[in-house]
Amino acid sequence: ASRPRCADMLFFVAGQPFITLTGPAERAAPGNSVPFNCTAGPFSSQDISVTWMKDWDEHPASAQRLVTDDKGNYSITSKVWLTLVRQDVSSEITCEVTHGDLAAPLHRTMNLSQVLRVVPTMKITAQPSEASTPHHQRVNLTCHASHFYPSHLHLTWMENRHTVHTEPAPQVTRNADGTYSLEHTWQAAATPNGSEFACWVVQDEQPPVQANITLRAQASRLRKGGSSYSYTLQGPPQRSEPGTSILLKYTSSGFHTQHVTVAWLKNNHTLPNPQTSVHPSRDTYNVSSSVRVPLQAEDVRSQVFCLVMHKSKLAFQKTINLDQYLRVSPAVTMSQASMSSDLVAITCHVQRFYPQSVQLTWLENCDTFKGAEPSTPKKNVDGTYTLESLQWVNASGHGSERVFTCKVQHEAQPPVWANLILSPAARGTYKPIENPGPETPALIFVAFLLGLKLLLVTSFTVTYIHRCWNL
Repeated sequence: ASRPRCADMLFFVAGQPFITLTGPAERAAPGNSVPFNCTAGPFSSQDISVTWMKDWDEHPASAQRLVTDDKGNYSITSKVWLTLVRQDVSSEITCEVTHGDLAAPLHRTMNLSQVLRVVPTMKITAQPSEASTPHHQRVNLTCHASHFYPSHLHLTWMENRHTVHTEPAPQVTRNADGTYSLEHTWQAAATPNGSEFACWVVQDEQPPVQANITLRAQASRLRKGGSSYSYTLQGPPQRSEPGTSILLKYTSSGFHTQHVTVAWLKNNHTLPNPQTSVHPSRDTYNVSSSVRVPLQAEDVRSQVFCLVMHKSKLAFQKTINLDQYLRVSPAVTMSQASMSSDLVAITCHVQRFYPQSVQLTWLENCDTFKGAEPSTPKKNVDGTYTLESLQWVNASGHGSERVFTCKVQHEAQPPVWANLILSPAARGTYKPIENPGPETPALIFVAFLLGLKLLLVTSFTVTYIHRCWNL
């Protein structure tokens, strides 16, 4: 199922103590902290004890609240936060409540697999097909998606960014740790012009995870009967952050001599320390070359060139766009502007991220807050993207502080947060564009605010009457 079961379905007997256990509304990846709530009652006194257990280890509660109903009975709600790990596929959380009214403690248990999502590790391997001939070189590409949870995935094969095959429910195998893995093979043609193949998998409604491989075949004019040789070019299975490096690997077979050299260039600058080997295989030679490419935030528009020379002649040339391997995480900030004593504009700024797809959620005091104006990411000069989301807030009628949160989910990474506290003391402030100066009477400034408010009310009234009249 795409969504976890968040609460137990119970039937309560009036006046009899009950217990419920709820978890987060959506699955979360390892490394994220998620809340669980346990509620029990009613009891005749407030001498109530709540114990949390993760498997066999006691876990301290994060918060606890005791409430009394109109009959003088007590109920308790206890909250605990857990940081998930991949091994929690086989773990469980238990809430135990004890009280003098009970003959035995109340228990409620939830499997953590109900709230856990483990993103797969991706790679593509290539093997020559038995159907391959010198003129029609066929390659079996196998997509490996390893150690994911839950088991359901949607798999898609792409050739040059066009869909060539889909598997809505590919066959999976269960691993010893409770996660799942799959292998799916697709037969592709290695052409002289080269093709880029990708395997995409999607869990629930999350951004896709992918692996890429480039295939190219070229006929050799040497040797009896004109033998042929084929190429593969592989990158990492997942995107990486600036400040890290990725490994690019070129392999080929079928060269008739060992006089082969491989050069790697990034933006026309030679990359250092490539690892190249040429070794015999029957009556031909195989070539393998790899290089580490450092990533920077500016590499959205960068390219790596792979050049293969055979006896001083160009045998292979490929341009690799680094944007397919780069992930630039967004910087998230929030700002506010008071338009009047009642209306506040809160803006979430999501800056310099790549790729383009992000999911933005507004929260007020940890509850989902809807009504933001729709917006789409804008492309920056360096190829990254920026997004701004505006939320109008009515600041009147609230006597306590309100915490607004902008939550941004980028790819399959942990979410990035920004918070803004709207304080009652700051709601009535309004900063004009020009300073009236110390000699301006305070009465003029107050009159300015009242006039602005009157103008807003009048404008709203006229608009409302006009719409009603047209009805």
